[in-house]
Amino acid sequence: MAFLSINNVAIRGVAVAVPKMVKVAAEQAFFTPVEAENFTNVTGVVSSHVAPADMTLSDLCEVAANRLLDAVGWERNRVDLIMFVSTSRDYYICPNTANILQHKLGLSVDCIALDMPFACSGYVYGLSVASSIMQSGQVRRALLLVGEMTSKNQSDRDKTVWALHGDAGSATLLEYDETARPMQFNLQSDGSGYEAIICREMGVRQPTTSESLEMHKIDEGIERNATQCAMDGMSVFSFAISRPGKCIKQLCEHFDIDLPAIDYLFIHQANKMIDEKIRKKLKLTEAQVPYSMPSYGNTSSCTIPVTMVSQAREVLSTGVNELVLCGFGSGLSWGAAHVFTDHIICLPVIEVE
Repeated sequence: MAFLSINNVAIRGVAVAVPKMVKVAAEQAFFTPVEAENFTNVTGVVSSHVAPADMTLSDLCEVAANRLLDAVGWERNRVDLIMFVSTSRDYYICPNTANILQHKLGLSVDCIALDMPFACSGYVYGLSVASSIMQSGQVRRALLLVGEMTSKNQSDRDKTVWALHGDAGSATLLEYDETARPMQFNLQSDGSGYEAIICREMGVRQPTTSESLEMHKIDEGIERNATQCAMDGMSVFSFAISRPGKCIKQLCEHFDIDLPAIDYLFIHQANKMIDEKIRKKLKLTEAQVPYSMPSYGNTSSCTIPVTMVSQAREVLSTGVNELVLCGFGSGLSWGAAHVFTDHIICLPVIEVE
């Protein structure tokens, strides 16, 4: 088991930015009225935010980071680490997007810049890696940027993914603090399921060609090309209702965490049916497991910070809270974290033109 206990790192603030433009699930052309109603009943998604053609994820993360750095009052030259966690990088191969944002945000050239190409599990994985680097005290302040621009790698003619997902970017500030409560993690992966969620011809093994861009009808209401995200719904569903809940239970058993006593479980907003199955298995109340998917959809790695700032901002900003975080998705990868927050700066969701 990949259990980690990380000392001396505190979360200082969280901010999220989304595109201003909204897409309404029921208005998508591939749905009949009955399908649209069933979709919302099952997934919980009413609408989400979608970026215009000239906007990238790094643009959203830049806005979120600037607002949060100003709100917390950190000097830019005192940020020692910037980490960008996403598959929506500015350039798919190189350079790293973290390096581009280090310059745009005015951070020091002495700042470490790292990319991690994770999707739905990215917030938990990114938090674990950044905190691991920081716990010795040699890196004292970090900027964790996590999010996804799913609209850039999905077909708007594919009812299996398009209506479900939304675009969002986040910024989280971490600081070395010897008084901080430990962060505890359980991280897992299963590469045998890598094809369950895949953009098949977007890399080195199967590079993009002119044929890759040709649209193909897969089924009624499902058209996409070989560069766009394909999801095996049954495999993903089977994985999602079994592995994440077990991962949370293992985390709590290993670290002796009283799960019923936590303030919140911020879980990846896969869809409401999946998350409700997990919540009920864990015997948590509805108040302990808030949902952001009605207004933001599934924003991949950004669903945890989106839910934090849109559903629990006032509570997180005004008190000490015990949280469990859980992300799961492509890879396959999944992980859970147990953290405490103490009066963190938690900004309202920022909408970007």
